[in-house]
Amino acid sequence: MNFVQPIRDPECIFYIKRFLKEQSERNYMLFVTGINSGLRISDILELRVRDAKRPYFNLIEKKTKKKKRIDMTPALQKELKAYIEGKEDHEYLFKSQGINKPISRVDGL
Repeated sequence: MNFVQPIRDPECIFYIKRFLKEQSERNYMLFVTGINSGLRISDILELRVRDAKRPYFNLIEKKTKKKKRIDMTPALQKELKAYIEGKEDHEYLFKSQGINKPISRVDGL
């Protein structure tokens, strides 16, 4: 089994965020959500707009099936507030084009 280490270098995170922000708001928000919450991509893709309106995420992890509550950082709350503006509560945060289904894991990576 392969183990993945988190990115710990603040300078590296800064440059990744800057690059992603220039390329794609969606990919930028996926990255920001991941590094600020510690959630797996499979759990991030299941989030809906209504989930981003609270200061925490309540979810059942896909991999472990455990209930989890993740408090959002103030920085993530601020970013998500701007990102969800004009979106409906029932929509996925990171939805496919044209339909209300989450993007696939491949699209999210």
